Amino acid sequence: MEWLKRFTEVMDCISEHPIDGIGISDLSRETNLSKSTIHRMLSSMVQHQLVTQNFHTKNYMMGPKAMFWGSRFLRSQDPIGLMGQYCEEVSRATGLYSYLSRFQGDQVYCIHTHQPSDLRNKFFVHVGQRMPFYCTAASKAILAYKEQNIIDSCLAKESIRPITPHTLTDIGALKHELSRVLDQGVAFCLQELEVGVSAISVPIFHEDRETSLSISVVGENIYIEQEEDAIIRELKAVSQKASEHLKSMHLLTSIKL
Repeated sequence: MEWLKRFTEVMDCISEHPIDGIGISDLSRETNLSKSTIHRMLSSMVQHQLVTQNFHTKNYMMGPKAMFWGSRFLRSQDPIGLMGQYCEEVSRATGLYSYLSRFQGDQVYCIHTHQPSDLRNKFFVHVGQRMPFYCTAASKAILAYKEQNIIDSCLAKESIRPITPHTLTDIGALKHELSRVLDQGVAFCLQELEVGVSAISVPIFHEDRETSLSISVVGENIYIEQEEDAIIRELKAVSQKASEHLKSMHLLTSIKL
C-alpha cells in the first residue's frame, strides 16, 4: 500500500504547519517525494477538501474534510474516560493511590480511581464520593481557579466543621489557602480528613487557567511529607500532558466540562 504510506506522510507534514501551511518544495524535501508526485497528490486532495491552498502564499494546509473527520472522531471519545490513563501514569510514577475529581453543578465528585496492584494500604476514596470544598485537596485545586462569586457561593453552602485537629474551618484562612493554590498550582489536604493520611492535587485545564477537573494522590502523611517535592513534580508533569490532551479535544469539539 505504497500510495497510503505516501498519503499519510504528506498529511502528517501538512498537519505540522497549521497556521502558515507548507509549500511543495518543503513537502518534497520532508517526504523525499518528487515535486511532480507531490503536485499530483495535492491536486487530488484539494478536490476532495482534504487540504486547501492559500491563494497568496501558495502553501497548503489542512482542509475542512480532514478537520471534520478529526472532530467526528473526538466527539466519539469520552473525555473523562480518556483522562483515566493519567491516573494510572501518576500512580506508576509515585506508587500512590490516585483519583480524578470533577466540578459539576456546585459540587466536586470523584469520577475515577486507580490503585497500584502492590499498594498495601487501601484508601477510602471511591467513585461518586463528594469532595468538600474546605478540606479536600481535589476540590481546592479546582475551586481556586473559579470566579470569586463562585468561591463565595460554594464555601457558603458547606457545613464547615472540624473533622480532625488539622481541618481548616475559618473562611478567611480557607480563602487565603485558595489564593496560595492559585499562585502555586498545587493543593493539599494535610490530615484534614483523617489523621495520618494526606493528599496532593493539581488542576487539569481544558482552557488556559480554566478547570473543572483535578488529579490527586493520597497516602500516608509521613510518606507524603518525605516525598512532597517529587510527588508534586510528577503530578504537574502528568497534569500538563492531560491538560494538553483535554485542550485539544475541547478546541475541536463542543465538549463542555
